[in-house]
Amino acid sequence: MTPVAAGPLESWVVSVDLWGTLITYGDREAEAAWRIREFETVLAEFGHDLPDDQVRDAILAVRADTQRRQRTTGEQPPVRGQVEQMLTVMGLSPGTRLVDTLLVPHTHAVLRACPDLIPGAHSALWALRQAGARLVLTSNTLATPASVSRLILDDHDLTTVFDATVFSSDVGLAKPRREMFAAVATAAGTDLNRVVHVGNSLTTDIHGALNAGCRAVLFNPRGKPCPTGVRDITSLDQMPTAVLATCS
Repeated sequence: MTPVAAGPLESWVVSVDLWGTLITYGDREAEAAWRIREFETVLAEFGHDLPDDQVRDAILAVRADTQRRQRTTGEQPPVRGQVEQMLTVMGLSPGTRLVDTLLVPHTHAVLRACPDLIPGAHSALWALRQAGARLVLTSNTLATPASVSRLILDDHDLTTVFDATVFSSDVGLAKPRREMFAAVATAAGTDLNRVVHVGNSLTTDIHGALNAGCRAVLFNPRGKPCPTGVRDITSLDQMPTAVLATCS
């Protein structure tokens, strides 16, 4: 019997970012508006009738600060801590029952944004699998923990494509920290130098991956300047070819 030839990516792991790479961010204004409305409703039920601007400003300020810290330092603030900080900024005491109640709209608001699949995602991922690569989804989370992110993966039929998933809310640290990419290598049972990471952020995806000892491909539909030696793609149907070239 003639042995089946190994695919060209048989010994490689392809790590792929989620937000902005495989799915859109959706309607962020709708997400923010729903979170703010739900917070106001819950706060009123608990006897806190605050001005709309006070609630909105606290939520948006904490979210912006959380995102900045994550992207620059790889810090992964727990969702509970985010809600507690929002209440503190509002001048309220973050009691256990109130925080527990607010966690639901805080972590599920992203579903109101209706994130959509970026064209070419499925075909590119399956082409990589057919080339022999193992696939790992590698995603930072902010207000959306791994449990809710997995609902989104299921909605877009992405769950079965991946051999493993690595979420920053599970690791306790976020990209660009080396530990996130080390978790990818561990999940796939390989070394960091056999990992190619594909993502849309120069800071968290590209520099993070390169500094960890991985290779990288930039998903770059807007044509941002790309670091020397890093391949970039403007559409996902170019991903398999770019990954193959990066590994050669």
